Amino acid sequence: MKIDIILDPTHTTDEVLYLGNTAEELGFNAVMMANYPSAIDPFISFSILAKSTHKIKLGPVAISPFETHPLKLSNLLYGLNQLSKGRAKIILGGGGGSLISMGLKSNRRTMHPNMIQGVKECVQFLKHLSPEKEIIFNEKIFQINGPSPQWIDQPRPEIYVGASKPKMLTMAASEADGLMMSDVTLARIDECMTVIDESLKASNRKRETLAISNLFSWHVKRDRKEAVSEARKKLFVRGMLDHWYISTFMDQKECQIVEDNLPAFAYAYANNTDHIEGVEDSIIDKLINNLTFTGTYDDVDKFTNEMIHFKQSGLDELAIRLYDNPEESMKLIASRVIPYL
Repeated sequence: MKIDIILDPTHTTDEVLYLGNTAEELGFNAVMMANYPSAIDPFISFSILAKSTHKIKLGPVAISPFETHPLKLSNLLYGLNQLSKGRAKIILGGGGGSLISMGLKSNRRTMHPNMIQGVKECVQFLKHLSPEKEIIFNEKIFQINGPSPQWIDQPRPEIYVGASKPKMLTMAASEADGLMMSDVTLARIDECMTVIDESLKASNRKRETLAISNLFSWHVKRDRKEAVSEARKKLFVRGMLDHWYISTFMDQKECQIVEDNLPAFAYAYANNTDHIEGVEDSIIDKLINNLTFTGTYDDVDKFTNEMIHFKQSGLDELAIRLYDNPEESMKLIASRVIPYL
């Protein structure tokens, strides 16, 4: 199983340059970056990194076709692919914070009404660009026409879809080169794999033609309090604490407590504080223990075993989301995790 890393978008371009080169030296498959409305566009950082690396794949997580039109997205993605000599990849998604900032959705849990169809059309458009063909694309949501992109001179970039629930998984398995689930636990992974396999069969597609990944956050420090503090600050974005994610390890009463206190989790995330008002530590600890890799260096072997179970369930890749001190985390993962996968 290949290991990708996802960097925080708050890093400067110089930091991304250093961390990306370090990731390549350590043997990671890809370095990606979350896509935030308040941060530098990841394509900027990766365009710089592309010229100083040689093997590692590069790309953003996750961009919505409703925040960046598929035509402009093709310019960015295929441009990065040219700079990196064929190493670009992208995770397309329904859109989170950017769509909220643009007034296109009310909160992180709501879906854009045309999300699945829009992402599907974006995948189809990006996959079928050719320097030998004029752009003629007329679908339900996007209509794109123009001259052939004759400057394209590299093999096509890898086009993934961010998907965790059945409808999006079904579409992704049918259309994309790969899919990236997010925060899906071992208790849910077999259910997701069944949906994927059914879609592949319905599409008359072989399993080996689809790369399957899962994003999981990493909060491993020398000091346990520091690790738990970081995990608490970021809990809100772990599957947005949706009932589907947490109901496999929490009873109905606990799930309701989480739901009733979502504003407290959101406040902690927005203000970078580990204090979550009104929620008992026992519930927070249960969320952390199931939705993240959180602990000390003594826990790394346990987390490696969990990754092995993910691999045995059918994952080809695991995307590890890093936060503070990413260089330290990368070196730890490279030395104590990757050799056993």
